[in-house]
Amino acid sequence: MSKLECALADSQVRPFAQPPVLSIVIPTHERAAELKLTVQCIADQLTDGLEDKVELLISDNASSAETVGMIRALAAHYPRLGYMLNARDEGGFFNLFAAPWRARGRYTWTFGSDDVLLEDGVRSVVSILEREAPSFLTLNKSAANADLSQTLYPRLNNVPDRRFDTFIDLFSAFGINQLAFISAQIESTEVARSLDAEPYLRSDTRHPHVVAFLEKHAHAPAYYSAANHLVHRVDNSQTIDYNGGNFFDYAGDLPRMLIEVAEKVGAPADLFERTNGHRQVTSYDPPSVTLVDTVFENILRAAHSGYHLTLGHRRALEAALVHCRSDRMAQFAELWTYSNTLQQMARRETEATNALIRARDAAQEASKMFLKSTAP
Repeated sequence: MSKLECALADSQVRPFAQPPVLSIVIPTHERAAELKLTVQCIADQLTDGLEDKVELLISDNASSAETVGMIRALAAHYPRLGYMLNARDEGGFFNLFAAPWRARGRYTWTFGSDDVLLEDGVRSVVSILEREAPSFLTLNKSAANADLSQTLYPRLNNVPDRRFDTFIDLFSAFGINQLAFISAQIESTEVARSLDAEPYLRSDTRHPHVVAFLEKHAHAPAYYSAANHLVHRVDNSQTIDYNGGNFFDYAGDLPRMLIEVAEKVGAPADLFERTNGHRQVTSYDPPSVTLVDTVFENILRAAHSGYHLTLGHRRALEAALVHCRSDRMAQFAELWTYSNTLQQMARRETEATNALIRARDAAQEASKMFLKSTAP
């Protein structure tokens, strides 16, 4: 597969006597304060031999001079920290998919520049990779508010470590909520490089990495670690209309792409019905809430946020739902009708509002003309 690369404004890559076990690549853009803490909490763990097993690299997307200056200062302080500075802003997902090509470790851990890793997090991950040698590893996490002053939940999942024969099995057990969080995912660098990333970089979904994981690792062994070293900041996204856009993505764009790739890799036809839809996983038993329910919930949430599925979304979902529970098609038809009704009502409201504006403007203009005509 051709290398995913771009022009660099500057770079500093640290030497290694032999390829490291793990590369932790931190994509970033204009997050100086958060990035500093992220780097510190990871770099301070690279001691007692880990400094020879772990590469730490910042992948910056053409940030301002202030952020770049901070990156260089961090690199001067931490002898194992390297950086690559893109010459222009290539977009966040380019930085994400380019990470395995910038990594020199056997595994690539793409780590969000506003997330935090608690003590022993690096050692725990390296130990699992060396012991289990999975193609893909996913991690438990806790969550805090944006300034880290309050813990919102101490752990996402409450299930023990498990090795899965295939990534498809892991995907079914945890669903998209677990896999959407970028910092919780670690993958074989060689396998990650086998992907043609261009279709994902051109897609509309906000979560192309979730689908890419399926394409890359579908039938390879995967592992879940219940260890709770990872802290996610909630409501700290730079994305415009984060919630509404995410509702629509989970309702339409992400499922549509997932359906295409699932068929491509030979995943079970009923993947959506067997995949966990719970936000927090508390059991490895077959789920009572599935990915189908998640999609349906987000159709409603998206509609109330002003987002509506297209006919292309409908056709894709119907092709998947035919393999799911027998009542799913009728449920979807009801949701489709409801969404269309809301869309038509919103359109009529907009038309009425525009008509009122035109009438007001016309009345104001007529009033001006009348006053002008009666002026002495």
